[in-house]
Amino acid sequence: MGLKMLKTVLLLLIGYCCPVSSFLATDSQNPDDIQYLHLLLSDEKAERMRLQTQVDKMASALQTVQEQMETNHQCDCSNKTPIIAFRTELSKDLGTVSSNHVVIFDEVDLNLGNAYDPRHGIFTAPVNGTYLFSMALGNPTGHSGAFFMKQNSQTIEYAIAGHTTGWNMGGVTTVADLTVGDDVWIEGEGYISGAYAHIRYHTGFSGTLIHEY
Repeated sequence: MGLKMLKTVLLLLIGYCCPVSSFLATDSQNPDDIQYLHLLLSDEKAERMRLQTQVDKMASALQTVQEQMETNHQCDCSNKTPIIAFRTELSKDLGTVSSNHVVIFDEVDLNLGNAYDPRHGIFTAPVNGTYLFSMALGNPTGHSGAFFMKQNSQTIEYAIAGHTTGWNMGGVTTVADLTVGDDVWIEGEGYISGAYAHIRYHTGFSGTLIHEY
């Protein structure tokens, strides 16, 4: 309900609740009645003033609510968290690799923000923030291998695979606090398998920005 409509409705209610003045105009014969009606008219005026005060307060409150709603609709959307996310996979076996071997994932399914470098296998943080990373390694039995997730040369997570019968996978998901320019990548050790068959890619690396600060 708008402000003008609200005021109109309440003022109409005021006018109908105490019709003393009209009654006073029709009865002027009895002085006692006239004095009594003057008292009623005085009370009516006081009641009208009280109701008018309430109307003004309600109108003011409604105006405040409308202003708050307009302010909420005019939000500053420039502070949205940037869209940064990537998902990669290894499409072929690397075989046995030595320690500190940087794994370059050749299948890049998603690279929003282009923060993952497919040439070197390194993700570089474009903004300060909290990031979520995942890595997975799948190896057949008897071909043990390990993954090390690195942040600026420091290992932050570790996973192994190939130590039990049949194909098995090792993986981990973690969060990292990065500043602009920090690097995250995967190093392999031992046997690194890519795909068991077409579409069955089981070794990969992915990440996304959760919150910018």
